[in-house]
Amino acid sequence: MSEQDMPVVPTGHFVIGAVLAYGAGNPLDQYGLEEQGWMYCDGRLIGRADYPDLFAVIGTLHGGGDGTTTFNLPDYRGYLLRGVDDGAGRDPDAGSRSEPAPGGAAGDRCGSTQKHATGRPRQAFTLDSDGDHSHEVYGVPQDKSSTPIAGSHRAIWNENGANTGSAGSHQHYITSGGDAETRPDNAYVNFVVRYRA
Repeated sequence: MSEQDMPVVPTGHFVIGAVLAYGAGNPLDQYGLEEQGWMYCDGRLIGRADYPDLFAVIGTLHGGGDGTTTFNLPDYRGYLLRGVDDGAGRDPDAGSRSEPAPGGAAGDRCGSTQKHATGRPRQAFTLDSDGDHSHEVYGVPQDKSSTPIAGSHRAIWNENGANTGSAGSHQHYITSGGDAETRPDNAYVNFVVRYRA
C-alpha cells in the first residue's frame, strides 16, 4: 500500500482496524460503542458491503465468512494477544499457526492462532529430597539358605538383605500437581476493533 492509498485519519482518532482493550462490561450493549465506531472482537460475521472501510483494512485475515458477502471480525475472546513474528525467530512455530476461522490467515500472518503448548523448562525442576532411604529387593533371602558342605557348591547367604546400588540409571516421574495450562499472570478485558474513522 503506497502513502497515497493510506487512509486519512483525523487528529485524535484511531486508525481503522486498531484494537483496544476495553475495561468495562459487555461492549455489545454498553455506551453505544458501535455508534462511536467500535465493534466487539467476538468473531461474528458481518457484511462486506455494510463495513467496507474495515473490510478494506483487515479483509479475510480473521475468517472469510461466506466467501463472497461476509467476513469475520477478530475473535479475541480467551486469547492472550501476541505480536506477529515476521521472521524475527521468537516464535519457533510461526509457520504452523492455524487460521482462526475458515478462510482466515494461517502461518506467520496477523490473525493466525496457536493452541496452548508446554515447552521443556529452561530451568530444571528439583524434586524433593527424601533423605537416606532404602529400596526393597524382592527374592533375596535374609537368612541362611543352605548348610555348607566341604567341597560342595553349596554356600551360605549373608544374613543381611542386599543393598541396591546408589543412584544408577533410573527416572523419577512427577505424577501429580500442575495446572490445566501454562500461562502468565493475566487479567480479563474485552477487545474492540475500530471499524470507521
